[in-house]
Amino acid sequence: MNSSFSRRALGFGIVAALLFGTHAVVARFLTGDLHGLQIAVLRLWIASAILLLILKARGLKVFPIRFDRFKLVAILGFVLNYAVFHIGLERTSATNAMVLENTAPFFALLLLAGAGIERVRLIDIVATLLVMSGVFLTVRHDFDPGATGSFGDILMIAAGFTWALFIIGSSRCVQNTEAPGERLQLLFQVLLCSAVILTPGFFLYPFSPTAEDMFWLVFLAVFPTAFGYYLWYEAMAGVSTVTSALLFVLSVVFTFINAAIFLGEPLTLDIVLGGALVIIAVILPSLFSAGKEPDLPEREERGSSDP
Repeated sequence: MNSSFSRRALGFGIVAALLFGTHAVVARFLTGDLHGLQIAVLRLWIASAILLLILKARGLKVFPIRFDRFKLVAILGFVLNYAVFHIGLERTSATNAMVLENTAPFFALLLLAGAGIERVRLIDIVATLLVMSGVFLTVRHDFDPGATGSFGDILMIAAGFTWALFIIGSSRCVQNTEAPGERLQLLFQVLLCSAVILTPGFFLYPFSPTAEDMFWLVFLAVFPTAFGYYLWYEAMAGVSTVTSALLFVLSVVFTFINAAIFLGEPLTLDIVLGGALVIIAVILPSLFSAGKEPDLPEREERGSSDP
């Protein structure tokens, strides 16, 4: 895999992170009127419908869905993450959620090394420590664990672990594809299966959204979910699993940039330094692998990835 492809993959990841930067704040706003599981279910069904239309327009096959162990890991991680993240948002602050869910690169490192799924390099460990330090430095002025109840913070740590499962499963599946259409199919399958599994939770609570709620639900479904995840999957095709996890954390930087541009919030020295650490951490692994073949697995039988 040449360096130009890796740079393009990083570009996709940066744009995805820009879209992800709206995720926690918008979802936290919606919990004022809706239950977290309802938000999760609706955004997944809307995003799945959008991806289905794109697949049909491109003449790509959608069904049957075939499963392998990594696709099942991706779906399991996604379902559990969406459940604990959206429920946890009702019990903690958006800042705490941002910090604690972004422990995912740490859990990804542990799982990759512990299970021997992918070789973990020293630079990956250094980058992970840098990115976690950068996230904490960026939001430490508002980070207050336990202030709104410890249960919500615990759920967000669980969200970090389950997100690591999703990253590992997705990355291994994506590395088994060859074309963007295959990755679009894969994402649709993961989102659709997750929506089906989570749907019973929707009916556990009364549903009375406002017009503003529906606008932001559609926004979440279209941008951070359908387009954001697709671009992130494209990034995964050209970078390692650890770098995939680090790219997601880059969304924290864009969250504060958006707040400064659109809400007039100040960019403090801590935010600037923290953001710089995150950016350096994202770039480092790719710099040290420039010109080399990445340590990716042998391609397995693609199954449902075939268009």
